[in-house]
Amino acid sequence: MARMISAGRYNKQVAIQRPIHTAGNYGQHTTQWEDVTTVHAAVEPLQGREYFSGPYMMGENIIRVRIRYQPNITNKMRLKYGERILAIYSVIDSRESHREIQLMCKEGEAYAR
Repeated sequence: MARMISAGRYNKQVAIQRPIHTAGNYGQHTTQWEDVTTVHAAVEPLQGREYFSGPYMMGENIIRVRIRYQPNITNKMRLKYGERILAIYSVIDSRESHREIQLMCKEGEAYAR
């Protein structure tokens, strides 16, 4: 018998975005973000820290986002959760079962691409 994933666990909405790179007339490159899809997710903050980067005090949060399986999500994408931007640094297919994906994300000043 197949194990069911509880729908109540995915109680937040996140937009999955991909980068669109364009080149300007003078050789400059710009990146714009395009929504791929909006999905229901479980957002679980795991860790936060502050550190110095040169003369600046920086902060970051590590957040795990669980969603139902989507085949084409990569670590080049990002999530938009309300007004927050979460940079995906790892995509994990739990037990290679194609049922749920864990997106390990970072949020902070350095990741607001």
